[in-house]
Amino acid sequence: MTLVALLIGVFSLSAYARGKQPIAFQNLPEMVKSAVLKNYSDTLVQYITCEKTIGKDKYEFLLADGTKMEYYENGQLHKIKSAAGVPDVLVPEPVLNYVRGTFPHATITEFKSESLSQKVELNNDMELVFNRRGDFLRID
Repeated sequence: MTLVALLIGVFSLSAYARGKQPIAFQNLPEMVKSAVLKNYSDTLVQYITCEKTIGKDKYEFLLADGTKMEYYENGQLHKIKSAAGVPDVLVPEPVLNYVRGTFPHATITEFKSESLSQKVELNNDMELVFNRRGDFLRID
């Protein structure tokens, strides 16, 4: 009986975490729609996928200008990558101030927010790591 319950649980989890599925913009959670429209209202969205996981659903975007973004269902930005540069408003102020002060001629081309750290990649191929408060930790 326990084996049957375990197998049902495994199949339920695998059905829930089916990978990335296409999703229409109008079907996104309101917080995700608001976050995207706030900074990219004039940019065409090429496609959106939803990756359902047990912890948080994640929405991935590809924009017409080549920008790639990932948002969690609560509207929190997880990752953004853009050859043209990440908008300053999407980078936490302490991180942005450090980059501007230390690398005044560089552009942030990627920002990633993780559970314990934040990372930025610059157009000079440097990758900088910061803690959650935005204090510089190291160059990777």
